Amino acid sequence: MHHSFNSLGTSTSQMHTKHIYVMKSCFAVLFSAGSSVSLAEVLSDFWSRLVERVFSLVNPQYQFSEDYLECVSKHAEQLQPFGDVPRKLRVQVSRAFIAARSLSQGLASGRDIVHKATK
Repeated sequence: MHHSFNSLGTSTSQMHTKHIYVMKSCFAVLFSAGSSVSLAEVLSDFWSRLVERVFSLVNPQYQFSEDYLECVSKHAEQLQPFGDVPRKLRVQVSRAFIAARSLSQGLASGRDIVHKATK
């Protein structure tokens, strides 16, 4: 998913390369933290950072302070600039992580059984 999203963004615009760190940091946290990660927290942080970037891009004639952008991201849930997409993505990512965690645990159990059987 990360690779295909990255290649899609690279082919669509140069703007992608300036702001790809928002996506990369989200994927890095999701894939490195494992089961200890709070998906809701990671996705909330992602959408907050994304709304800050988009707000700045939509209003290039202004220079916004970090405090102002933080205020914008705090009110983004009320304003819903991305509509229902954040909720839908949270549901889909949660389902995918539950399935991935189950698969990982099943593979680990299988490895342990094979290891014990060979002894």
